[in-house]
Amino acid sequence: MIDIAWPRSGVSVTRPRVSTVLAAIAILMVVGVFHVWLRMEVTRCEYEVSTLEKNIRAEEYEFKTLEVALGKLTNPRQLQRVATSRLGLHEPQANQVVTVK
Repeated sequence: MIDIAWPRSGVSVTRPRVSTVLAAIAILMVVGVFHVWLRMEVTRCEYEVSTLEKNIRAEEYEFKTLEVALGKLTNPRQLQRVATSRLGLHEPQANQVVTVK
């Protein structure tokens, strides 16, 4: 703190104590270090959010691709085409169909 003395001739200002100056410097350093740490944490969190958003977009794209593939594979016309061309299956004849009750 600043010590103020009131002599008879007027106001005189004395120099601040060394401990006061050192305390102020220490407080400023702590605040500065905290500010730098906080900015680094914010930057790290922003990077992590960006990475997660990128992963979400990739997973959404893969999900849509798989939905399209599922649609193609469950299409009756596609199933019949694969059954006849790849597997060599034919439509059953009338005497090959058995009805179960």
